[in-house]
Amino acid sequence: MSTLALHGPIATLWHSDGPEAAWVMGRDLIVRARPRMVQIHSWSAPLVADKIRRAIANVEFVCGFGVDSIARDVAKGRLSVSDGVKVFLRLAERAHTIGAKAVMHNAEAAWKRPPNSAERKRLSELVRNGLAEIAAKFPALKQLHTAYDHPSFHASYNWNDWLGAHSPITASYCQVYAAPGDGLMAHRGALPAREARALRSWGAAVRAGWIVEDDPSTALREGVEWRPYYQLHHVPTRDTVASALQHESAALWAVPSRVDRDGRLAFVALCELARRGYWRPDGLVAFQRDNGLEDDNVLGPMTARALGVTS
Repeated sequence: MSTLALHGPIATLWHSDGPEAAWVMGRDLIVRARPRMVQIHSWSAPLVADKIRRAIANVEFVCGFGVDSIARDVAKGRLSVSDGVKVFLRLAERAHTIGAKAVMHNAEAAWKRPPNSAERKRLSELVRNGLAEIAAKFPALKQLHTAYDHPSFHASYNWNDWLGAHSPITASYCQVYAAPGDGLMAHRGALPAREARALRSWGAAVRAGWIVEDDPSTALREGVEWRPYYQLHHVPTRDTVASALQHESAALWAVPSRVDRDGRLAFVALCELARRGYWRPDGLVAFQRDNGLEDDNVLGPMTARALGVTS
C-alpha cells in the first residue's frame, strides 16, 4: 500500500473540453499557487502530466476518474463485469504511467440501484473486483473515493462496496458543496454548518455498517478516513480557508472552470499556508500571531497581504 501522505490542498484541474483546455486556461493560477498535489480529473491525464511537471517543481499527481459511465454500461448489460474491471485497470495503468501517487474514484448517481436488484448485484461485483484488482496489480497506488457528503440521504448508493471492511480505499473525499446554486453566494457560516451535518450523516453510515470506521486516535489505518471536497466558487474565502485547515487534506473543485474570485484567493492562500508549514487547525491564527496581526482566524485583507496572496 502507498505511504503517500495526503497533506494539504489537492487542487483539481478540470474542464469540460478536456485536460489540455484545463491546463491552458488554468496554468497561470496553478503556477501562482504552486500546489504540492494536483488532481487531473480526466481519463486522459497523460496528455498534460509532463507540462504540469515542467511548470511546477516536485508536483505530485492524483488521477481523478469519473466512473459513472462504467456503472451505466455494466448495470444495463452493455458491458460485462469482467470487462468493466478491465476498464478500471486501464485507468489505473494510465495513473501508474504518469507516476501518479493515487487514483480518486468519482462515483455518483449511476451507482444508485435498489438493494435487491440484479443491477445492484453486478455493480457490487464490479466495485469489489475492480478495487481488488487495482490493489493487486498496482500496490503502491493509493485508492481514494469521492461521492455525496450525506450518505444517509443516499441509501441506494453502494457505500459498503466502495468503503466496507474489505475495501483498499483509504480515504473518501465527501463533496461538501455549500453554494446554493443558480449563481448565488453561500452565506458566511454555510460551509461549516453543512460540514457538521455531513459528518453526522457519515457517522450514521458508519453505525449502519455501510462504511468501516477509522479510529483517529491511532496512527494505524483501520478504516476509511473522512476528508472534505470543497467548491472554489460561491463560497466565502474565509469559510473555505478556516474549514480546510481543520483537516489533514482537502480537495478543491475546480481549476479553471469552477473557480471565482473568492475561490482563487482561498486556493492560493491555502497553498501558501501549507508551503510555510501552517497547514494545521490553528495554522491561520499562528500565522497571524507570528506576523503581529490580530489573531481572529479570518483571512481578511491584512492577513492576505502579509501572506502575499492578495487577489
